Amino acid sequence: MANNDKTILVIGATGNQGGATTTRLLADGWRVRAMTRDPAGPAAAALAAAGAEVVAGDMAQPATLLDGMRGVYGVFSVQPTQGSAGTPADFTVHDEIRWGRNVADAAKAMEVSHFVYASVGGAERGSGVPNVESKWSIEQHIAELELPATVLRPVSFMEMCASPFFLRDGKLMLAIRPEVPWQLVAAADVGHFAALAFARPGEFVGKAIEIAGDSLTPPQLAAAIREATGHDVPYVPVPVDALRQINPDGARAFDWLNDKGYQADIDALRALHPDLMSFDTWLARVGKEKVEAALTR
Repeated sequence: MANNDKTILVIGATGNQGGATTTRLLADGWRVRAMTRDPAGPAAAALAAAGAEVVAGDMAQPATLLDGMRGVYGVFSVQPTQGSAGTPADFTVHDEIRWGRNVADAAKAMEVSHFVYASVGGAERGSGVPNVESKWSIEQHIAELELPATVLRPVSFMEMCASPFFLRDGKLMLAIRPEVPWQLVAAADVGHFAALAFARPGEFVGKAIEIAGDSLTPPQLAAAIREATGHDVPYVPVPVDALRQINPDGARAFDWLNDKGYQADIDALRALHPDLMSFDTWLARVGKEKVEAALTR
């Protein structure tokens, strides 16, 4: 796929979704301008070595966004959410909304041809979860601007199963009921769908797509981890009411996952992207190493 004459600006290029998108776009032959607040850092250096043009930018400073968008065909936009690694302790969903709107406003001002926004699964379904509602607010702003846009709504990331928040003391600990299927997606597959959207605007502009690669109950996840790693990783349910005492917003999110949850059409997604990773595939390709590292911390 040759796209050498067009440039995509990737906002948040050193994060999981932005990094995956940069990698996929470069592989598909696009020119990529990777925006980061720390262009001298090791993550930015790796992007440059891979062929990206690294530029400094800050979503809190609209002038840097305008500069970064000069001459680009498309923009991939993703913001950190409250509690994300690397954000200041006082970073809130209001900051996320402001940053997301800043990027969309700059894209409108620069007449960008295709804007791809990474939101979250269920953003449009009134979850009441603050860091989901924040993304819905950004989606609504993009719609009000009438940007030629595609909204990607990834569900929970498979990488979370190697997170110390959920994999602790050799146990998988989640506030999801044992019988409830949990939809998951590999971060790399967000990059694949972003690249698809940019390559096929006629199919994707104006669309919002919930993205998942698998749907498994917590005991099934634990069994898959055991099969891949050889480690017995039991599933230990965390009572939502206990979580509510220390993290009300987190409890609200798990209430929603238990009672409503994600609704991605995985079969239809795999028809669009045949290499869409299942949890077993993710473990075999990259996840096993991440999980084993978490188990041996």
